[in-house]
Amino acid sequence: VKHHPDKGGDPEKFKEITRAYEVLSDADKRAKYDKYGEEGLEQGGGGDPGDIFEAFFGGGDRRGGGSKKRQKTKDVVQTLKVTLEQMYSGATKKMAITRKVIDKKKGVQECSACDGRGVKVEVVRMGPMIQQMQSQCHSCGGQGKTFQTKQEREVLEVHIQKGSPDGHKVPFREMADEHPDADAGDVIFVLKQQEHPLFKRKGADLFIERRISLAEALCGFELEIIHLDGRKLLIKTSPGEIVKPMAQGFDPLAKEESKLEWEIIEDADCPGIDNVAQADTTDVDNLKKACETQLKRKGIDVGCFVVDGQRAYFKQCTREEALAAKKTRRGSSMYIISDPDAKKSFRMMKAVKDEGMPTYKNPFVHGNLFLILTIEFPDSLSSETQQAVANLLPPPLNQPKWSECDKDVEIHTVTDVDPVASFHSNKVNMQSGGEAYDDDEEEGGGHGPGGSGVQCHQQ
Repeated sequence: VKHHPDKGGDPEKFKEITRAYEVLSDADKRAKYDKYGEEGLEQGGGGDPGDIFEAFFGGGDRRGGGSKKRQKTKDVVQTLKVTLEQMYSGATKKMAITRKVIDKKKGVQECSACDGRGVKVEVVRMGPMIQQMQSQCHSCGGQGKTFQTKQEREVLEVHIQKGSPDGHKVPFREMADEHPDADAGDVIFVLKQQEHPLFKRKGADLFIERRISLAEALCGFELEIIHLDGRKLLIKTSPGEIVKPMAQGFDPLAKEESKLEWEIIEDADCPGIDNVAQADTTDVDNLKKACETQLKRKGIDVGCFVVDGQRAYFKQCTREEALAAKKTRRGSSMYIISDPDAKKSFRMMKAVKDEGMPTYKNPFVHGNLFLILTIEFPDSLSSETQQAVANLLPPPLNQPKWSECDKDVEIHTVTDVDPVASFHSNKVNMQSGGEAYDDDEEEGGGHGPGGSGVQCHQQ
């Protein structure tokens, strides 16, 4: 009580005593303080409540006490538009910035209004009582120092390295505004790749679209391409090489999904491979998600997990190792990563090796230049031309056993029809309801006076 401000005590000392009492009188706060220190009380301490592996790994994050880092002024982030040519060959751009710097001539001085304390103390008399009130100094904003700044213009040279990825950050350390009680922040330029009229980029690979005829697809083609660095490329097929249409449903420019694909093997386990983690849940969707999030953050690449009736067991292995260790176990389900090469033939495209973008970490290594080829078919061919082409190609896959002369065979000729238009044209005739029987049911369905009350039962 003697430290209470109303009794003439030190306000800051009284706050420390009050804070200590709150911690010691609360079992949870005291446990956190013993485990994580003062910083643990401020940040909450403990682990992630959503971590299903907390019990297995012995808890989540641990926060210990430590000295506070010196503050920094706010970073300045600026988007910088760059062309694909500049990212391919490398470039340098000069960017002018204006920032606040401390006026060195006037320097930093102690605030005369508060004598460098940052606060002002006022004595207020209320009858027989005297009360001291402390407030922030308005002259220095509570800093205890006064200083003046000036605007300074500087020109920075932004080096765009070969193969820089879209969104790459180029930082200039401590080039933001200055403050006497903080380190200067950084000026960060974020590269924004501009769309190119011909080339599309995906990582270190380049893609370009071209149209070829059916004759070029069957007999070979030669294409002229001016590369991003101005080189003239003559691209052609090998003798006897055939160009096939791209598989339907495959988009080479689609963003890669990080979601893993899994195969399930029922009544199976791989006990010969050690468990690296386990979870007390059998929710397969959550377990798959955990492999990509919680376990990935812990540095564990799961290639297989096994689910029984109570919990799941995770294995760090390859697909081949999991299959080799597979054993029969009733009631267990074994989930293994799908074969990444299962659809490899489905994704094959024509490409020019090593003519893609230079890689950022090693500009001497390049990606590939892929050709997105669209084959243009002729609208029609004469019977003589069709027969001549047929004589040059392999035999047809479909050889009918029926003859047009057979009495029970109907002859139909295909035509071009839009399936979307066909669906909408018959949509009104495919709607259920509206029959007379439905109206009768709504009006009573035979259950009114004199109705038979017919009921149907499954036999």
